[in-house]
Amino acid sequence: MRAMRKLPVKVKAGEMPANFVRGFVATGLLAALQEPTGRATPAAGRAVLKQALQGGTALAAGCAAADAWQRQDLRGVLAAVAGGAAGLVAIDYLARKSARRSNGNREKHLGQEETQESAA
Repeated sequence: MRAMRKLPVKVKAGEMPANFVRGFVATGLLAALQEPTGRATPAAGRAVLKQALQGGTALAAGCAAADAWQRQDLRGVLAAVAGGAAGLVAIDYLARKSARRSNGNREKHLGQEETQESAA
């Protein structure tokens, strides 16, 4: 059995999740407060969730990169930045995929209603 390789980013146990939660909550609150009042739609909720996830990911990656920078570990800095960028791209991709799926169902439903109304 092979020995596991150490990850280039060295952080204390529990530090990465704590940084993610800090960024998630802070960004989620800011995004929710910037939504116009009275517009509690599923699309608005998805947008706030997407921004909160991206904020948590960015903060966790930034803290890991800063820790690696202080240790003068350039591979760790690059790994943290690349991991954060990959996380942001994945969140964006999944959010777009989810929005297309929900819009497709909505358009299909609305299209049927419009057809029924125009026939009457």
